[in-house]
Amino acid sequence: MIRTASRGYSPLLAHPFAEGGVNMDEIFKRGTCRHFKELTPVAEEDLLTLVKAGMQARACGNQEAREFIIVTRDDLVKAISHNSLVAGPARKAGAAIVIVGKKEDISFPEEWSFDCAAAAENILIEAEHLGLGSIWLQVYPYADRKAHLLNILDIPAEMEPFCIIAVGYAERKPVRMNRYNERIIYNDLYGSRKK
Repeated sequence: MIRTASRGYSPLLAHPFAEGGVNMDEIFKRGTCRHFKELTPVAEEDLLTLVKAGMQARACGNQEAREFIIVTRDDLVKAISHNSLVAGPARKAGAAIVIVGKKEDISFPEEWSFDCAAAAENILIEAEHLGLGSIWLQVYPYADRKAHLLNILDIPAEMEPFCIIAVGYAERKPVRMNRYNERIIYNDLYGSRKK
């Protein structure tokens, strides 16, 4: 159902992604990019589009439990790549988006991580649509990774860095996996399958 602006909702055509936006193809086409063309800048407009996609994700009770840091400075992108043993691919990325969770002054503090995860997935899918490579680098719940980001990005201690999305132009096409597995689908009851 499309709600009209008179009911407090924007009409579908006013939506920033209504024309030419993401479709199901991006979900099935995207793969994790671990090899970027070294520090090739990503257009500011594309980075803003990625953040807008993240903001469109579901949010419990429409709370504002997530914030976004767009990182484009080469020294900071490289510093981010030292966040963990698996963050190395960020070293050559053109930019990074750090999703930061807010646990205070929100209606549902136990939901912040779900809101951040939904935003991250939207960003990954929109990156594919824009022709960008991307990789999700987990920060939460690791205290050492959190401390590293708080330090290099001046994030207040009460905030919770959730993940880093490194983005850029792929040096080579990411491996795309078909993850469909009928063995983990049940009908009506756990363990029950159609015969």
